[in-house]
Amino acid sequence: MKKTHIILMFLILSQTVDAQEEGVFQSFFFGGWDLQLIGTDNFYPTYLADPLAVRFDISRQQILSGSVDVQDGVNKGEGYLGKLSIKPATRISLLRISPKNNPRLGIEIDMGVALPITMRKTNHDLIALDGIYYMAIAGAPTEWLSLRLAKHHICTHRGEEFWAGSVNAPIDFDPRMFNLYVRDDVMFSAAIKPLYFTGRPVLNFLQVYSDFSAYIPGEGKIGVRQNKPNTQAYFIFQGGAEIEHYFKRKFLGGIFAALNVSAWQENNYSPNYSAMAGYIFPQAPDKRKFRIGINYYNGRWINNEFFNYHEEFIAFHLAADL
Repeated sequence: MKKTHIILMFLILSQTVDAQEEGVFQSFFFGGWDLQLIGTDNFYPTYLADPLAVRFDISRQQILSGSVDVQDGVNKGEGYLGKLSIKPATRISLLRISPKNNPRLGIEIDMGVALPITMRKTNHDLIALDGIYYMAIAGAPTEWLSLRLAKHHICTHRGEEFWAGSVNAPIDFDPRMFNLYVRDDVMFSAAIKPLYFTGRPVLNFLQVYSDFSAYIPGEGKIGVRQNKPNTQAYFIFQGGAEIEHYFKRKFLGGIFAALNVSAWQENNYSPNYSAMAGYIFPQAPDKRKFRIGINYYNGRWINNEFFNYHEEFIAFHLAADL
């Protein structure tokens, strides 16, 4: 599976080059409709503060507290060393139909892939390699509402640091740490821009959203659905809010702030908090953006192999909508 992840990583990086053009490989007009094949715009937004979102980002994390020390020597009074996370990712609109007179409305087949790579901050030894994949039907029936129904998959692999059994964590050994976490679920998502109704585009800077994910036991078109080791933990709830403000002088860019809260049944619905704020480099609004900022996280380990442990960190964050 790691070989598959490496191949996908190269495909993602090659896709990011093409994504800069914001174009499509082919576009057809028929009647009052526009049909686009293989585009780089998506109707449904990518959440800013969601740590598992399909977004290209780099995060340098300073651990504030955690229940896995990753060889940090915290039991010896040395503190936490921290982590470096690099997440190659891309989203593609496979097929998109929209009214010719308003391309911001319509329906599409949307897919995305992300490969979070987590390393120790000091020597970049691999801690974990995850895979996040989805295929979805998404759309925007109005300019203030976006909807998506997705088949969502998460899988994870322990890094080289943990197979030798050399980690001295401030916890008892837990055999569940070697279960190679996998989750297949169905996700329904909705995002709303409530200030659209002010009628003033300059005030339309707020977006709120929510997700509901459910694991459904059984077999689908692409095989048996898995949810290990948490076979009986069916549900995930997530919601959040985010704002973006662009300066009047476009060359100054903009600023953003976002909050994401989630609760997973496998963690007894304990809340996970992620907050982010920062600067948007100059870019036309509603286009793919490059961001820089500070991220605070407190909740279940983001690396899903350690789903049953807790971490809290503050991070310097770079993100690009590729």
